[in-house]
Amino acid sequence: MLKLAGIAVLAVGSLNPLAVPSGACEVSGMTVSWGFKESFRSYISGSIAQGQWVVEGDIGYETPAFSFSDGQGFVSPDRSAGEVSFTGSLTFEGHGGRLETTLANPRVEFVDPRSATLFLDVTGDTMEEVSVSEDNVAFASVSWGASDVDQVAGIWGVDNATVVLTEAGSKAFGTYPAGEELDPLDFILQASAGCLQEKLSPWGVVGGVAGIAAISSLAVSYTHLRAHETPEHLVC
Repeated sequence: MLKLAGIAVLAVGSLNPLAVPSGACEVSGMTVSWGFKESFRSYISGSIAQGQWVVEGDIGYETPAFSFSDGQGFVSPDRSAGEVSFTGSLTFEGHGGRLETTLANPRVEFVDPRSATLFLDVTGDTMEEVSVSEDNVAFASVSWGASDVDQVAGIWGVDNATVVLTEAGSKAFGTYPAGEELDPLDFILQASAGCLQEKLSPWGVVGGVAGIAAISSLAVSYTHLRAHETPEHLVC
């Protein structure tokens, strides 16, 4: 997972930025690290499915997680609303081509300071051999507790968020029922310097020495993130 103490960007793409509403903070970069579901990856790459996954655009992979990089959009200063979009795709293939499902163009829509919805375009054939072609599927709900904010630098980081498959995500992807817990998700978001509110009760940064250390680690992490970009690649 993408930890606040050490982050690597796995792919970089280009994206037409969303229009930034008045009063919102522009997001110039966001990176998400997410393993999708470890047991499903093991199944795809194992002896039964004998498959692989292919990543393109803003989506990359480095064991054990996929990464969405270079996301752009906006977020409100209190982090209660906003959206960030990525381009690129992730395709799971297996069973000699009978299974082929592509998840593309991720979009994170913030619902409140502690939750978001992950949207994906879903196309292909599920494990049940059902053909799917749906854009902008509300694929999973994402929730977290405390987060780290560097108000001066405009950096917001969340570690180990809970990801749960929605009803719409279950219908589009197949394989798992609604409510299935997927792998945890981490993200770091770069907003306009000085725009984010640093502390929200009860979601503020941990106080004292621990809080200062967390924010310092967050700033170093983002610098490390931007310095270790790698091109898109194929993984199986």
